[in-house]
Amino acid sequence: MASAPQDWVASAATITPGFETSGDPFLGISGDFDGMGISCGALQWCVGQGSLQPLVIAVGKPVVLAAMPTLGSAMWQACSGTIRDGLAIVRSWQNGSTLKASAKSELRALMGTAEMRAQQQSRIDALAATAFRWASDWATQRDGTQATKRLFCWFFDMAAQNGNLEGLTPQGVKDFISMNRPDHVDDLICDFLADTGGTSGHIRDAHKNADLWRNPSGNERLEILCMSYLRSKTANPRWRHVVLNRKGTIAFGKGWVNSSLYDFSRQGL
Repeated sequence: MASAPQDWVASAATITPGFETSGDPFLGISGDFDGMGISCGALQWCVGQGSLQPLVIAVGKPVVLAAMPTLGSAMWQACSGTIRDGLAIVRSWQNGSTLKASAKSELRALMGTAEMRAQQQSRIDALAATAFRWASDWATQRDGTQATKRLFCWFFDMAAQNGNLEGLTPQGVKDFISMNRPDHVDDLICDFLADTGGTSGHIRDAHKNADLWRNPSGNERLEILCMSYLRSKTANPRWRHVVLNRKGTIAFGKGWVNSSLYDFSRQGL
């Protein structure tokens, strides 16, 4: 099977990490705000899910010790033992959920090494292969066409953040659009966002997106916005609007996520 064009992969590897980090995505470091201990790199691999440990083991102990002269031994121990022990170690480097400056600096140094960049890229490429296969299968089943960059980027984010489609199919999306009329279905989605109650930043994002996403131009934007809405229904109800904010922003090419406005027109979306 053909591979995704490299500029598609580069865009996806900019968009998906960009929701969580700023600057060079390969150097992105987050503390324990989500209970995962630390999250590092372009796709925020973390100790709590056991996804960071394989990257650290793969680069080897000498690389870790050289990049992290103070915390390298502890980092290696955190990534070579149990998740429980690893969490305890990396949480000791934080004030609450905020990493101490010295720990963040050493972690950034590790994630920026040539060896770790190569490990990150290999996992991005593997994820891109999965996303391209999913997007191609979707386009074929839908109408016998080829995947587009927008569809690929949506599936890349899905593969990175949500795992799978939870039974969503092209026919199910077609039926949903037909049932709610193509000229009205965007209002159904935006009304849901506008009616979401609460005062958090995610809620404010939802309300702003409700104003932004009405009357999307182009059938593809509408289709992927509907895909985003239907897939969000299978998420934890507490976070449904968060999933929709993120996926809808890729669908529309513009939107509010994590209290920031993203515009992906430069990425061709």
